Amino acid sequence: MTPQPPVPGDPPHIPAQRPAAVPLAAPPGAVPSQVVGADGGAGIFAPRPEPIRGGEPKVSYFVRLKLRILRNAMRGKASRIVLFILGIFFGLWAALVGFGAFAGSSVAGDDLRPTLAAFAGAALVLAWVLVPLLFFGVDETLDPARFALLPVPRRTLVLGMLAAAFVGIPPVVTLLAALGSTIGAISKGGIAAGVVAVLGAAVGLAVCVAASRAVTSAFARMLRSRKVRDLAALLIALAGISCNPVFQLVFALVENGESKQATTIAGVLSWTPLAAPFVAYVDAIDGNWHLVAARLAIGVAGVAALLWWWLQTIESAMLGTASTGAAKKAKAVDGKPVRAFLPAILRSLPAGRFTGLVGRELRYWFRDPRRRASLISLLAASVVIPFAFTFGFGTGSSAEEQEAARQSAGFSDGALVFSLLIAGAFVGLVLVNQFGNDGTAYALHMLTNVPGQVELAARAVGVGLLTFPLLAAGTIGVSVLSDHTGQLPAALGVGLCAFGISVGTAGITSVLAPYPMPDSTNPFAMNTGQGSAKSMLSFVSMFVTWILASPLMIAYVFLPDRLQWILLPSGLVWGFALAWLGTRLAGHLLERRAPEVLAAVTPKHG
Repeated sequence: MTPQPPVPGDPPHIPAQRPAAVPLAAPPGAVPSQVVGADGGAGIFAPRPEPIRGGEPKVSYFVRLKLRILRNAMRGKASRIVLFILGIFFGLWAALVGFGAFAGSSVAGDDLRPTLAAFAGAALVLAWVLVPLLFFGVDETLDPARFALLPVPRRTLVLGMLAAAFVGIPPVVTLLAALGSTIGAISKGGIAAGVVAVLGAAVGLAVCVAASRAVTSAFARMLRSRKVRDLAALLIALAGISCNPVFQLVFALVENGESKQATTIAGVLSWTPLAAPFVAYVDAIDGNWHLVAARLAIGVAGVAALLWWWLQTIESAMLGTASTGAAKKAKAVDGKPVRAFLPAILRSLPAGRFTGLVGRELRYWFRDPRRRASLISLLAASVVIPFAFTFGFGTGSSAEEQEAARQSAGFSDGALVFSLLIAGAFVGLVLVNQFGNDGTAYALHMLTNVPGQVELAARAVGVGLLTFPLLAAGTIGVSVLSDHTGQLPAALGVGLCAFGISVGTAGITSVLAPYPMPDSTNPFAMNTGQGSAKSMLSFVSMFVTWILASPLMIAYVFLPDRLQWILLPSGLVWGFALAWLGTRLAGHLLERRAPEVLAAVTPKHG
């Protein structure tokens, strides 16, 4: 039936879907037809419906939201399911190792038990604080920035995010590892000591999670300020270096059965939130129940203090407030105006796409908060790892005892060379998800038709310009301090070779398995499941790098000392060749898979 045209003079047609007017309150003496309409519906004086009350947000809502996001992230995506399963297996392996460490400390002798328990607990807490900052990032499934415009109290937000942080693989792994202390607690002190060990593990887990979240929230705010980024990186790297003498004391304690320095440090740690909850079961075995209550109370107080600190920093972290200082005047550059956009180190090169992309990489490494956070990894790999390997195997007081310890560890005089193999591989791993840092900005490179090989080569050169000075300075400093200057050419050759190989493997990995970074103001944030994905991809790339660099290590072992200098030019040639090959293959893949890469690194909302 076709609609008839309107007849002039008729009243206008009002659609039935038009919302009715808000009913008014019925005055005294209103007739029933005014309260109830002629058609049985509500009249103009019908009672108003009750408004829907949403209620105050609860902490349990954050846990349910975290579980809902985890479920939705796995739905219909086989790759994420596979990575999640691999993360579970890797987590079970880590839990087994940690369980053995805590169980071994709990069944040690009466003199060693409190010291080993204190060091094991403190190492676990420090791992929760430092490892996310240096390598894998924090799983920010519930990004606090998404709650900035919602009427959620800060206290509820902090407690809710803390509760949601307990949902995931790392907290379960940590709890299973810490429960290893129940083996010795039950065997030495009975069921009561075992219950104390379980309580200590639970309080210790709360300290780990709260410390990790509070520290990353504070650093997320500070690293937005360019004035403190270098200081923050240096402090974290120095914290990593300072752990090395502590590990030497632990090794001496285990090997020799006694160490006054280790016992003194453990005694101090056992009265701090770092280790107090993990040592409580030792006092339960000895029957000192007042000390048990005191150590558990120290752990609870530490959690409260960390939550208070987190409460003070979460607002500025999620709003992105940080002072960047006054703007500096741009210096005049002689020559073509385009060179003003290039860093000073590149202005002597011919202008072009490659030079422009290298300049872009250098600027972004210093200006992008997420990349500035990765600079901590570069500094740690270039300085901390050589120091730790070269000075970390000597537990004796004399040079002869230290050398004997190195030989028993299998490194002998080659600790510096082995450390550069690991350091070079670590430095190249910052490119394992190089397109994820760009996100949707990579579309501009697609529109301007940047060749894939030029794209990847420029990114690798940008990282190399930042890394080579650090790697060379760290290697030279360690060789001079350790009196192993004869190893310097071989160490530099192996380190530069490992870096070149890791750049090639990371380029291929970044094209085949890219993943998005969260749209967050926290430079350490990771999407749900992406922490496991990044760790698996990093370990695979590192393993491939070590295999391809093995010819140089074999040559180092069998070559006489007077010919080991050959490893420097050989390492440069071998590393450059594999870096060129990997970049070329990754470039061809990128030109075919550029749309897929852009879709993979685009943050998913909703």
